[in-house]
Amino acid sequence: MGSPFVRQVRRPPFAYRLARGLRRLSSVVLVLLMLYLATVAYSTYALAQSGPPAGSYTAGFVANDSLAVQGEFSIANPGLYPVEGLALTLRVLNSSGGFLGLVRSGSVTLAPGGTTTFPVAVYVPITPSSAAASLLVTDQVLSVGVWGNATYAYLFPVSIHFVQNRWWGAPFNGFRASAGVPSGSGGNVVVPITISFSNHAPLTETGALTLILRSSGGAPCGSTTFVLNVPSNSTFDQTQNVALASGCSISGGSAVATYTSGGTTIVLPPEAIP
Repeated sequence: MGSPFVRQVRRPPFAYRLARGLRRLSSVVLVLLMLYLATVAYSTYALAQSGPPAGSYTAGFVANDSLAVQGEFSIANPGLYPVEGLALTLRVLNSSGGFLGLVRSGSVTLAPGGTTTFPVAVYVPITPSSAAASLLVTDQVLSVGVWGNATYAYLFPVSIHFVQNRWWGAPFNGFRASAGVPSGSGGNVVVPITISFSNHAPLTETGALTLILRSSGGAPCGSTTFVLNVPSNSTFDQTQNVALASGCSISGGSAVATYTSGGTTIVLPPEAIP
């Protein structure tokens, strides 16, 4: 015979049990979310403090009257999450802000705790009137700006923007063409022409430098060719006599130099003759 004092335990209703389970689950989710956000914040800080990318560049003359700036730069991701879908645009300006060229990279992923290397290859056509002409005769600091968009930690859109300054050594830095005292009489006039420059580029200049002397009105008065074999960080200083056309004066005119080496032909900016 059962005791009348024994209580029967009633099972809570399903709705109550479901609500209690959801509360417990939400607490776990909240903790995990807080941990995720904390690690994202830490990783974002580590990525921001990782410093500018490292890289190196070289330059050289190539066909089609162009200068090639080639190299690579590396971006480190010290965080705990990947940077996904990163596509970069790199733009190069000269020291006066003149646009030289740009290059775009394909979409890549920066793995957490790793370093990704991006190749750089900018081909700059050179004409005497272009912004790139100053690269031939003037040492300067180039501005390399990089822009990119990506997704960080699977959810967050991020933008990357940095500017690097790179020293540029000109192959014909400080190019000068000066005329000496003319000699001769009648229609046979010869003038000594001295050219000088410093090769600050990381290449040896081999080939020929053809110099055309023009009058103040632009008429050609005479020409000569200098043979070059100038190593990097060396200077060139040489004088040659140039026979002038009858009645042609170079006073107030200009000297136009053209560098040829293999299949490359580069025209330097005109140099005024005092």
